[in-house]
Formats: sequence, structure tokens, C-alpha cells
Amino acid sequence: MHLLLSQEFINEVKDRNDITDVISGYVSLKRSGRNSKGLCPFHSEKTPSFTVYGDTASFYCFGCQAGGDVIGFIRRIENLDYIEAVKFLANRAGLAVPEEGKNDGLSHMRLRIREQNREAGRFFYKSLYSPAGRQALEYFHSRGLSDETIRHFGLGWSPDGWDFLARHLQELGYKRDEILAADLGYTSRKGGIIDRFRNRVMFPIFDLQGNVVAFGGRKFTEDVVGGKYVNTSDTLIYKKTNHLFAMNLAKNCKSRELILCEGYMDVIALHQAGFSNAVAALGTAVTPQQARVLHKYADRVVLSQDGDEAGQKSIARSIPIMKEEGLDVRVLQITGAKDPDEFIRKYGPERFKSLLEGCSNDIEYSLMRIESKYDVSTDDGRLHYLREVCNYLSGLGGLEREVYAARIADKLHIEKSAVISQSEASARRRARMEKDKEFREMAKNTAGIGSRINPERSANLRASNAEYSLLSMLFLHQDMIDKTAVLLPPEDFVTEFGRKIYSEFIEIHSSGQEISVSLLSTRFSEEECAEIVRIVNCYDSVAKDDYDTLISIIKNERFTPKPQDAAKLSADELLEQMNRLKKKKN
Repeated sequence: MHLLLSQEFINEVKDRNDITDVISGYVSLKRSGRNSKGLCPFHSEKTPSFTVYGDTASFYCFGCQAGGDVIGFIRRIENLDYIEAVKFLANRAGLAVPEEGKNDGLSHMRLRIREQNREAGRFFYKSLYSPAGRQALEYFHSRGLSDETIRHFGLGWSPDGWDFLARHLQELGYKRDEILAADLGYTSRKGGIIDRFRNRVMFPIFDLQGNVVAFGGRKFTEDVVGGKYVNTSDTLIYKKTNHLFAMNLAKNCKSRELILCEGYMDVIALHQAGFSNAVAALGTAVTPQQARVLHKYADRVVLSQDGDEAGQKSIARSIPIMKEEGLDVRVLQITGAKDPDEFIRKYGPERFKSLLEGCSNDIEYSLMRIESKYDVSTDDGRLHYLREVCNYLSGLGGLEREVYAARIADKLHIEKSAVISQSEASARRRARMEKDKEFREMAKNTAGIGSRINPERSANLRASNAEYSLLSMLFLHQDMIDKTAVLLPPEDFVTEFGRKIYSEFIEIHSSGQEISVSLLSTRFSEEECAEIVRIVNCYDSVAKDDYDTLISIIKNERFTPKPQDAAKLSADELLEQMNRLKKKKN
């Protein structure tokens, strides 16, 4: 679909958006020879495995195997389709997008989903203030929400029926497949459409631009069928892990501090009380993608979760993710209430403000959590506490480790040097384990074990390495493709994936175009393109002098029976294979 835009325009967009400049807006990059490295924005890691290759205008992560060109990076980081990513980069470079790109099917469906969500939001709000919605409105009022707050957040009610919203949307001209694509309905056994949300108070979820992208529906009476919450599933415009509730409002607050709550009502109550910097993760713990959004608008995040075990586990999972993003993390300890909503209703905004000012940092919180598990008045409890706390300290920086080791030593009445020594030993063990893990992953990746893209690689390692080396050579020296096509037809490639790339190289070259990662990304899937990026950048050290050797290896391996294949050959076929190999050796 994205070929509605000419390759010339796509090339211009790519040329006007230097990949290193674009990615450095999302990732802190450091030069490493001709390339740049940083922590991968697509998965959690402590050792940089994300590389940007300026020479080939591509990126690749050796940890999660994400890779591609500048358009592929924007697609992934901004959760866009191809056309939208091109438009994003075109706008960045001040380029006008050609008209023919406007009718792309996916972009059109995204637009229709956004329109439906807007109409659904209006429908739910209007229903809330209808006679039938009286009980739902009373629920919001009983929770202390004013009509102004209800309007500000666009809260609503989904009517108690099977298809009120579906019929309303169809009357507005939306088709069955569009309603299903927006996850505002699902198919009944008889083939009709049933509303996703029925008899629930509704919380619209907005993107940063103020578009309604999803909904959360909460039961407000016990006689409602189903769980406490019903939420929009991932759609073309919404991915739960990328969004934060009320971030569209909180991004405009003057403070560089955000309060991360657990639920919708906590956020709404805080905003009504004057804390307009409150947001909520749409799940139990913050994700790396959400942490990046938080860091875009804040330097410090205060975690305000429920005091139950689930809330505390959520804090424990969220802290390292936000720390890796570079955020200063604080933890709010709420006493006398189960959550911020209840606390404010009981004690008022001023008391909550005092709580905020006195909240502990993430290290103090973690140390308190560890201590709560043990009875440090006993020798056995002190010993187990010391082991766990030293293991925790091993993950801190040197200065932080020194400060908190002194506090722990005073608490346990032992020498500070003993705490430091035990922590450093734990740090060495941790470093060895992480290094071993990275080595195993790299070895697995190099050997092609478990590869979905090229499943034949691990069983044909010598051949596939030769194929990859030759493909990298041809990518860098495209004037050699015509000669190679004569010496080595595509059918001589051993692996199907290598054969597919090689065939595309020949076709693109014969059409007079230059082979680039950007052009290949229009012909291969995202995962395939990532592997191609790895091939062209990681097998580029092979010298031209090895050209004949590579072709010879591929041809020989093509006609060498593998042990598992030899068992399937008849005696005559096996004899013919052996005679062919003898002739090649002579």
C-alpha cells in the first residue's frame, strides 16, 4: 500500500532525515567508530546493544533483533503505519506529501476509528445525562466528582442494552468492519454486532494530540455481568503499553514532576483537587514505552499506587524501568487510606501535598521493603536481611552504595567495610551472570538457533554464513551483481531466505535502482528487514579477495547431502551425489 508514494519521494524523505539525527531525539547515542550506540528504546537493557549505522542509514539491536531504516524506526517508536511514518518524517523535513498517498487503506481505517471513538465519546457523555443514565451519574457524584470535572474528562455511561452504540454508529454511516476494527463491538453468535461496553461508567483515553483512542468501562453496580473493568483491546490507533491516562492534560502542567497513579479515579480526583500533573499507566506496571513518554514531560515521577500487595509489586516492577529511562523516582507512602482518591476525600488536598513533599526516593523505599520481610532483632533475620540488601546494593552506583552501606551498617551494628565487601562480591556475580547471558544470546543469534526468519540457518551454518557474507559484499559493491548472477543463479543458494534476498538484489539492480535498506523495507517484513540490516552491517568485513571462495562454498554446500537428508536418498542417488562431489574436488 505504501508504494502509492513514489520511491523517489521516499528516498527524498530518507535523505532529508539523517538517521543518526532522528534517532538521537529518542536515544542517547555515543560514537563508536563509524557508528553510534545506545540503550535500545524497544526493550529494557543495561548494556548498550542498539547500533545506528550511518554508512547504510540503518539501525539494529543485538538484544531484541529490531532493525530497519529511519522510516522503520519511526514506525516502531511512534506506533505508526508506513504512510504515517513517511508523513511524520516529511513534516519534520518540511516536505509536502504527494496527494496520491492520502487514500492508503490503513490510514483511512485509522481515521475512521478515530472518528468513531469521538462519536462514541459524545454518545456516552450524552447518555450519562439522559434519564436512563441517572444511576451512573449519581455514582460519579457519590465519588465526589463535580459536573465540571465529568465534562473536563469526558466521562460517560454506556447504556444497558445489546447494541445501542452499534446502531448509533451505523446510523452515522460507519460499517460493520469499521466498528469491529475500533473494538467498540464484537460479533454475536448470530452474526450481529454486540456493544463492547454495556451498562458501565466510561472513561475515554486520549492520545497526546487530544484524540479519543480507547475506552475503559467500569461496573458501578454489582448486578453488571463481567469483571470490574472492560477495556479497549489494541487497535490500529491504540496500544495499551504506549499510552497514559490523562497525559494529554498533564503534559501542559508547569511542573517537571508527574504523579503516576494506579487508576482512573485516582487521577481524576487529584486533578479536581488541583494536582493537574497526575497520570495513570493503563496496566499494573509502567512499560518502557510509557517511561519514555513520562521522561519527555518530566524529570521526576512520584509513584502513587494502592497500599495493597498488588500495588507494591507494581512499584517494584516500575522502578527499574523508569530508572533506566533516566527518571528520578520517588515513592508515595499513603497511610490512613487505600489510595489517593480516598485520602483526598478524607483529609483534603493540603495533607496530600505534605505527603508528596515527604515521599522517599526509590532506594529508601526498596530498602524499607526488604527490611519489612525480616525480623532484624534476631541473628537469623539479620543474616538473611544482610544478604538480600547487599545484593540490592550491588546494583547501585559507587557513591550511592557507599552512602546506604553506612546506614545499613549502623542499623545492624556492624562494620561498613563488611557491607561494602559483600555488596561488591554480589556486583561481580551479577556482572558475570549478565555477561554470560549476553554471550549465550549472541552465540544463539550467530548460530541462527531458533530463527523464525531463516529456520534453515542453524542446520546449514557454513552455507548461510557464506550467503550472508556474499550478500553484504554485493550490497556494498553493487557493480558485482551482474557478474555474480551469471556465476551463481539464485537456485544455488542453500537457504530460502538467502535466496529471496539475492533474487531481490538481482531484480532491483537490473531495474537500474540502487539497493538500499529503505528500498528493501518495501519488499520485506519488519522482521525480515531487521535481519537484512544485520547481514549488511555485520558481515561487511569480508574482503573482495574472498569472493570466489564464498561462491565455491555456497555451490559445494548446495550439493553436499546433510546427514538427515542422506538417510532419505536411495543408494543410486547417494552414489550420484558422491561422484558429483569428487568431480568438484578434482
